[in-house]
Amino acid sequence: MKKRKLSTQLASGFAAIVFIVIALISVSANLLIRSRFEAYMESEQARLAKELADELSNQYDMTAASWNMDYIHGAGMYAVNDGYFLKVLDRQKNVVWDIEQHDMACCEEMMEKIRSDMERLRNAQGSFVSHEYPMYQGQTLIGYARIKYYTPYYANENAFHFLYSLNLILVVIGAVSIVGAVITGLLFARRITLPVSHIIRRTRKIAEGDYSGVSNHNAGSAEMQELSQAVTAMAQTLDRQEKLRTRLTGDVAHELRTPLTNIASHLEMMCEGIWEPTPERLTGCYEEIQRISGLVDDMEHLHRIDADQLRLRKSTFAVRPLLRNAAAMFEREMADQQITLAIDCDDILVNADHDRIAQVVTNLLSNAVKYTESGGTIRISGKSGDGVFRLTVSDTGIGISPEDLPHIFERFYRADKSRNRSTGGSGVGLAVAKAIMDAHAGELTARSDYGHGSSFTLTLPTES
Repeated sequence: MKKRKLSTQLASGFAAIVFIVIALISVSANLLIRSRFEAYMESEQARLAKELADELSNQYDMTAASWNMDYIHGAGMYAVNDGYFLKVLDRQKNVVWDIEQHDMACCEEMMEKIRSDMERLRNAQGSFVSHEYPMYQGQTLIGYARIKYYTPYYANENAFHFLYSLNLILVVIGAVSIVGAVITGLLFARRITLPVSHIIRRTRKIAEGDYSGVSNHNAGSAEMQELSQAVTAMAQTLDRQEKLRTRLTGDVAHELRTPLTNIASHLEMMCEGIWEPTPERLTGCYEEIQRISGLVDDMEHLHRIDADQLRLRKSTFAVRPLLRNAAAMFEREMADQQITLAIDCDDILVNADHDRIAQVVTNLLSNAVKYTESGGTIRISGKSGDGVFRLTVSDTGIGISPEDLPHIFERFYRADKSRNRSTGGSGVGLAVAKAIMDAHAGELTARSDYGHGSSFTLTLPTES
């Protein structure tokens, strides 16, 4: 099923919301206005009938004990046009004047017209009901006015045209609002979809292997800006990883080719009888195999990290003995290079995986020894405070260049771009050390003064 564009969905959504809101407002307003209109017409009709009765009470002459029949006749005939049918009774309820007796045909015609008009306009049935109003002069009862009118109310066609006009206004407002909502939705959708479309094009280029572009498009919102920056950061990360993979392929191919070539040439010479299989030559082949084995071990370390197989066996142990044991592994190399080692660490207990921490310290010491020139100094200092233990391995070696420093914990990254494993390593040791520290919820950071030395600091929670 073909999906609709986001702009179409937003415009449709805006229009639907406005339509629903306008429809609810229209229906509720119509019901409320009609209800209030009918209540008003009912009360107004009752009020006018009462006023008519009060006015008729003034037409009785108590001195002469007679009614002003001319006025009553005129008022009664005029009231018919407004839907009121008048009957005047004296206090003994004898008929003084009755519109139905005066002009029965006119009354019936008018009643039928009122009934048919109201049923057509209200779309509901009603009836004529008589209401009796006592008439007084002062405190004296002088008679009764019986006024018959249509209930629940009677209104002329102009009044209903007013209601229809209100409904028409609501419909027009609704239509204009819907059109406005569609236009607003399209503009709003365009503002949203433009950066989305840009990001889609950018991600497609990334999927095709083009990581070079940088998103400078105006995102229009903080979230879209953050998404755009995240895509750019992802592209940069993928670009770095691609370069690392390319470098890894070359490094692995070179480091495997050299020992394999040496082994093959030696074995070939020995197999053809040109060389004797002396212990020295066999030892050379063995050392080349060891180089290959070391590279495989590095690859295995990374595989375990990627497969989340870095399991920790934590225990509480003293740090100082661990440092002495790690330093003892490099005593001969440091003695050969006349490197001075200083350890400044109190008796501190930590809760961690002893072997993994020893591996981190060994990696850091190995790098320090490797890149410290003859006569240099390596210093290991450890201290605890604020609930953490910090161990720093610093040296007076060649240091790390500023452009290499941010990448040294990336796998297979080597600041030494030469492919000499004896000096540059495989670029795995620091990546493994960083993964071990992350598994301990700790940190491993590096600082360097290029040409004057480097320092690596690991941070571990102390024993609770």
